[in-house]
Amino acid sequence: MTQEEEDTYWIAAVEAGGTSFHVAICQVTARPTIVHRTEISSDQAPHVTLEACAAFLQQFSYPYRALGIATFGPVGLRPEHPDTYGRILSTSPKEAWRNVDIVTPLREACSSNNPHLKVRLETDVNAPAWAEYLEAKGSISSCAYITVGTGVGVGLVVNHQPVHGRLHPEGGHVAVPPLPGDTFGGYSWGANCPYGGQNTVEGLASSVALTERLQILQSPDAPPLQRSILSTLPDNHELWDHAANALASLCTTLLLTLSIEKIVLGGGVMKRPGLLQKIQVRTVELINGYIELPQNMSTLITTSAAGEDAGLVGAIVLAQSACNDEETAREQQKLTKMKQTAFTYGIWHGLLVGSLLTAVLCKRFYRTTK
Repeated sequence: MTQEEEDTYWIAAVEAGGTSFHVAICQVTARPTIVHRTEISSDQAPHVTLEACAAFLQQFSYPYRALGIATFGPVGLRPEHPDTYGRILSTSPKEAWRNVDIVTPLREACSSNNPHLKVRLETDVNAPAWAEYLEAKGSISSCAYITVGTGVGVGLVVNHQPVHGRLHPEGGHVAVPPLPGDTFGGYSWGANCPYGGQNTVEGLASSVALTERLQILQSPDAPPLQRSILSTLPDNHELWDHAANALASLCTTLLLTLSIEKIVLGGGVMKRPGLLQKIQVRTVELINGYIELPQNMSTLITTSAAGEDAGLVGAIVLAQSACNDEETAREQQKLTKMKQTAFTYGIWHGLLVGSLLTAVLCKRFYRTTK
């Protein structure tokens, strides 16, 4: 067996999304390579979705070393709280998923050939933020990942660590100033959200909010529009100005409160050509010269190179990070043992040398006094 074969191992990754779960199995040598992947609908009963994911992971019988899970929230992320850890919380707008344990069935599916499986759980926005942070290879200490789709999610890495705290970041519900003269207010989904969803980032920039705004502009009394209609709008439609303003306000808040060093945007809404540039320009306007910004704003506010796979890549990076942490801990144990051994030998060596010196000195003293 070659050294490369000895260093090869398997990891599993699950991006648990609101409409579908993406599952990947990776072979890792120097870098992870996806060898199997699938997409499973999550618009069915939770146990059906999770059983399908488990069956996919089990069918290959790999000895997985680690499992990374990047899930929609709100979710319990603190292992010291076993009553909520790994469960979608009761405040989730997805009623069928409330209090569902997503970690246990996935962990059991991966641990049949490795009872020492490492599991790393994160939100589906913190995980991509962590991946983007690691991709910077130590050049930054903070990073934000913002996904803009049916909702707006924000993941944060600050001081080299994902942010958890009381829960996890919910930056999509931050209130922002609308454009002058805007009377839209916010989307209809905001009844149970902070500020009632009025003039929040999600209430103004999500695909739900943009579609409802378009409905008011075009035909308020007509049947509800489908969100897919957004793809038919021209790039210069006023909707994109409202989206850019809300998202730029969020970027401004992150810059002023966290002094964030990199902001990455993803999600379906961000596929709109020109929207990123609108956000960059509006952010410069809102900062108003108060802090220094780069000449090339794409070095500060950009989109993910992973594209639609940002969440899945984040889950893969979580699994690999768990393996790396295990290897680091193992090396640390070796180093500690070596230090302990050296210390022990040092003591015995010191005692031996000390005894010899004492004997020599006593002998000389005896001769001089004889």
